Amino acid sequence: MKKILVWLFFVLAFTAGVSAYGEVSTSEEESLEDVQDSSVCVIGFFNKYDTATYWVEETAWKIDGTDSVCSAYYSMKVRLNVVDSTAKGYKMEYTFLEFPEPELSDSASVLERFQKEITAKYAQKIVGTTVRFETDEYGAITKYNNLSQIKKQAKSLYKNVLNDLYELPEIKEMKKVGFDIKDYAKKIDTDKLIDGYLEELTLLFINHGKCINTGEFTEHEDATDTQLETTTYIAASEDTVEGLYHVVYDVVSVVPQKLMKEVVGGIVDAFSNDSVTKSFNENFDAQVNTDGTYEEYLQFIYTYSGLPCRVVKQESTMIENAGKLKQKIITIDSFSSAQ
Repeated sequence: MKKILVWLFFVLAFTAGVSAYGEVSTSEEESLEDVQDSSVCVIGFFNKYDTATYWVEETAWKIDGTDSVCSAYYSMKVRLNVVDSTAKGYKMEYTFLEFPEPELSDSASVLERFQKEITAKYAQKIVGTTVRFETDEYGAITKYNNLSQIKKQAKSLYKNVLNDLYELPEIKEMKKVGFDIKDYAKKIDTDKLIDGYLEELTLLFINHGKCINTGEFTEHEDATDTQLETTTYIAASEDTVEGLYHVVYDVVSVVPQKLMKEVVGGIVDAFSNDSVTKSFNENFDAQVNTDGTYEEYLQFIYTYSGLPCRVVKQESTMIENAGKLKQKIITIDSFSSAQ
C-alpha cells in the first residue's frame, strides 16, 4: 500500500535494504521441464471471467528488545479479473477498489503521520485505476499493456506529494542544517515509481511457472566482495485435504557495520554540509558498532488451480535487539467463476 502512494519511493532512498525477494536461486527450485514427482508446481488453470477480490493489509512495527509496538496500519482492496483465456496464456486486469482510512499509534513517526495525510488526500485518485497485463500458459506475467498511462499518473502524484512534503515543519528544519531534500529528490529515478502499483500484483504471481521440491531445505552462502553472508530456508508442501499448495522462503542476510556506515554516510554526504558530515563520522562507530541483519520472509498459499489465496511478506532490519519490521498480508476476499 505504501509504495502505491508514491512518496515512499522518496523516503526509501534514506534507508538501506538488502532484498532477496524474486532472486531466490537454489537447487530446490526447478524449471517445469525438470519437474520431479515430489515437487510443488504453481500453474494457473484459470477460466475466462474468473474474478477474485483481495484485501491487502500492511503494518509497521518498532522493536526494542522484547517490546514491539505497531506504529501504523494500512489496507486496500483490489480486484483480479481474467479477461481472456487461451492455450497460450491469459489476459488479465488488476484494479484498485478501496483505500480505508489508515490507523496510526501514538508512537507513529512524523513520516508515518505524513503518510496518513497523503493517503487520505490522494488515495481516491488511485481508486478505479486498472493495470492490464498478460501471462503465459502457466500464469507467469509476461507483459504489461498500459504502463505508460500508469507511469503518467504516478509521476503526477509524486510531484504533488513532494510539494506537500516540502511544507512539513520538520523538513524545513532539516534544510536549515543543510539537508535540502529537494536536491536529493532530483536523484530519484521517477521511472521506478511504477513499481509501487505493481508490488502486490507481482507478489500474487511471482511463483507461477515454478516448481519447488517438496520438503524443507536450508542453504548458506558466505560473504564475498559482491555478496552478503546469507542463509536461505525454503519449504514447500501440499495439503491434499484442503486442496492447497504452500511455499515458504526465509532469507537472512548479515549487513556489516562498515556497509551500513557507507550507505548512510553516502546519504549524509549528498547534502554537502561539512558540519553534519563531520558529526556523522565522529559518532556513527560509537553508536553502531555491530553488524546488522536484514530478513525477508515470504509465505504463499495457492489452490490447485493456481489461484493465490494468501501471501505474507515480512521484512525486518535489526541491529542487536532493536529495529523495524514491516508486514504485508494479502488475503482472498471473494471469488467467482463463469465455469
